[in-house]
Amino acid sequence: MKVKCIAWCLMVMLLAGVSLFAQTEKSLADKLSFEFEFNASILSADSEGVVDSLTDAGFNEDGTKIGIAYEDELWGASAALKFGAENLRFLSGEIGEMFGGSPLSLDELYGWIKPFGKHVKFTGGIFENTDGIADYTDDIDDYGMGVFLLGEDGGPFSEPEPIMTGPSLTDGLLTDLIFGPVTLQLLLAANYSGENGSGLANELLGPMRQQAGLDPLLIETDERFFRIGGRLIVDAGVGTISALFKTFQWPTAVEKGVTEAFGEESNPNLTGSKQNYHTFGAYFDLTAVENLGVSLGYTGFLPVHDGEGVDNVLYSGIDLRAAWTGIEGLSLSTHNNISFALGAENDWFLLRGEDASFFTLYNAIGGTKELNGRFSINAELSNVFSTTDLTEGKIDYECFGVSAKFIAKATDNVEFNIGAKLEIAKTTTSGSIGGADDDTLTTFSIPVGIVLSF
Repeated sequence: MKVKCIAWCLMVMLLAGVSLFAQTEKSLADKLSFEFEFNASILSADSEGVVDSLTDAGFNEDGTKIGIAYEDELWGASAALKFGAENLRFLSGEIGEMFGGSPLSLDELYGWIKPFGKHVKFTGGIFENTDGIADYTDDIDDYGMGVFLLGEDGGPFSEPEPIMTGPSLTDGLLTDLIFGPVTLQLLLAANYSGENGSGLANELLGPMRQQAGLDPLLIETDERFFRIGGRLIVDAGVGTISALFKTFQWPTAVEKGVTEAFGEESNPNLTGSKQNYHTFGAYFDLTAVENLGVSLGYTGFLPVHDGEGVDNVLYSGIDLRAAWTGIEGLSLSTHNNISFALGAENDWFLLRGEDASFFTLYNAIGGTKELNGRFSINAELSNVFSTTDLTEGKIDYECFGVSAKFIAKATDNVEFNIGAKLEIAKTTTSGSIGGADDDTLTTFSIPVGIVLSF
């Protein structure tokens, strides 16, 4: 259903764009762009004796990607496929695998148009929009800004998710209203209901529940998915100020239905009908100082459940990013994040218990030195420390990573890189939490990469 809605949005925009195409004077070649990026480790080995090749994303965590884009003055479109991911962005993980999870994913598919000139812009499809928020990632292939959460399967660390805990507006119909230095962005994602037994959750989860001998119908007519959001961006002269709010509503029936199908015990706090994942934040990008860019941001993540007697815990993330190019041929970038939360007695999400807490400290620095017009070297250093106190015990996690690579530009359109990467991850558990008391894993790999852009 979602793909159909996106396809209709793109069709309307592309048809409207055809009428605008004749008004421009650029050649087709100037408007089209193509990019292919390959990232993998040709060899990796860890301290447990596992040796493998061509298995991970190497330096760039986005993996291998191929994309094409068209950009005119008044309209444009972009499509990109990613290899090595779980599945489509809205169907991933265990559920995605159960429904034919594929190593091929749709990374982006969207179109945009300015039907009334420069003051109004419509974007529709699958995308990730971070306008007004600087990343400064030229020297570091790391995470975006936002709230670092608990990892999968109760793990102690996970990067911000664009849809939920990051400051990006993703997927749907995005409207930009531009008034001089002020831009207002409004996002409306598709609203899926369960009318007549249809709807996204019933279509995706119904077969799984039926296979488990359960009623396949999960969502009733009055229970809906939706995602809305907005961002205000102001160009202040010395930099950019932006403020964000977005929410993602998810019917409780879906979570209950999934736990039933997997044969797990239902969360006793899931007594209501819906839960909303609210994200809000404020960000400042300083650009007034020559050769220096600094971005400071706060992101709050508040999962809210409407069940009676349920507590809702606020998760906070503070980011500081910077990039410096004060010496010719040398650039340096840093990323620092602190994320934290305090639990509550009847929290329904992750931190149940008044003494529960979560804290993560992330720091990374990277630098790139140009040797000449064709060759350069890059080095990165990062460290994560995360501690989670739960009712049943404590999890401490620390990961140190260092990498270096040699970059060669064969032509202006072709780039190769090869290097080495070392990661040392240590997990310490206590209490009744399962697993080793002290588990350290060291991994060494030789990543390679190819970038073709035209």
